[in-house]
Amino acid sequence: MARVGESIADVTGKSEFVETRETESVDKAGWIVRRISELGGYENVGDSVKADIFGFDIADVGGSIRLFSDVMKRLGTKLDGDELYEEFQRIYDEGVGRDAGKDKAEDKMWNSGRGR
Repeated sequence: MARVGESIADVTGKSEFVETRETESVDKAGWIVRRISELGGYENVGDSVKADIFGFDIADVGGSIRLFSDVMKRLGTKLDGDELYEEFQRIYDEGVGRDAGKDKAEDKMWNSGRGR
């Protein structure tokens, strides 16, 4: 059995290394915690910057929630259930809204190039 953050060898004799998906989340959470700490702490960072740092995957909302929860625990930020949800939602909406704006701009450029 491997510990989180370690690679495990394939026992079929192929000597391939496999990394678990969980390792990626742990590494990303650690990076986020370090980045927020470098910027002066969670309370001193705006929602727009938090959205950039977290970089939530809109295709994996459950994974985004787990990542956010892990980061909050590591930072020692204590929020009740509603506060935690509202905080996540604000940051998530900021990131998704920005992505939607980029998509609209790209569509507008595409359509203008087609004579529309």
